[in-house]
Amino acid sequence: MLRSSPRLLAAVLALALPLVAQTQIGIDDLDPATGVTNVFPFGVTGGQTSLHVYSAAALRERGVCAGSLLVGVDVAPVNTGSNTYNAPQAQMLIGHLAVSPPIPGNWAGHLASPAVVHDLTSGAYTFPWTSATWTPLPGFASATFVWDGVRDVGIQYTSSAGVTGFFSAKRSATQLRHYVAVFNAAAQAPTSNGLFAMKLRMSWLTPGCAIRTVYGTGCDTPALSLNSDLPILGGTFTLSLANVQPVAPLAVLLFGDAQAPGIDLAPLGAPGCRAWTNANLTSLTAPVAGGTGALPIAIPADPSLVGATFTTQAAGFTAANTLGLATSNGVQWTVGY
Repeated sequence: MLRSSPRLLAAVLALALPLVAQTQIGIDDLDPATGVTNVFPFGVTGGQTSLHVYSAAALRERGVCAGSLLVGVDVAPVNTGSNTYNAPQAQMLIGHLAVSPPIPGNWAGHLASPAVVHDLTSGAYTFPWTSATWTPLPGFASATFVWDGVRDVGIQYTSSAGVTGFFSAKRSATQLRHYVAVFNAAAQAPTSNGLFAMKLRMSWLTPGCAIRTVYGTGCDTPALSLNSDLPILGGTFTLSLANVQPVAPLAVLLFGDAQAPGIDLAPLGAPGCRAWTNANLTSLTAPVAGGTGALPIAIPADPSLVGATFTTQAAGFTAANTLGLATSNGVQWTVGY
């Protein structure tokens, strides 16, 4: 079995990211134009109450870890033009779920010690919005919500009748929502529930969280992908290969400390292929069978490695060009907790 050398990680310690960085994630993704449109909760003019749940797994797989501080939440309006949303009386709360999955109708007990984003006594909840762009929801930065890294997170919102500047927004296809057309609901069962939570862009201050991101595009079909694991101290981070041509039973993985801007490899004899890593650290080979392969990387349990960032790109052998190589997309990964 191929294993990485600890020196591969140590080589970029001098270039490591700060221990606290801002991480922006999308649930389900970071494109405000994708997803299904839903009027709940900001397209409702009468009274309403809704709970939107974001699983611990969804946060963790996007690079958020225990101790992360939430500093911003944005939604994605879909109505044409722009306007100003105004709910005469409203309450917005965020907190860890007291019970997961939440008990339908338990509106007063969904969240354990929630942080108040906006209270019923704070006047109107109002903010400007524009179609097809991320729209910040006010109050989340000052709520100082810190995720414990274990429990699911819930956002509960209730608004009175008389809403103006209302809008529909994109919703998630993977996260849970409860909804009832009652202002400041107490025990009413939701009239709708399921995978309809607000689609969000969330900004977190992350204290050395492990992160991995796919970027760029490949050529002649090789793909470098990720399993569910993260580059966590003391763990194993696996880079997976797919669609490698059967010219040779192995692929080459190139490692660097920075992304390359998609350098065109046509002058070298590989038209349509691009370089996505500066490849200044090392290269390793991975066995390929049936077009697929994997390279597990053992990460030392050394806290000094937190923040060390790498870029990786795979190259497979091909008969499709004169260089004899086809390149994959790139992967950037940061060691953390």
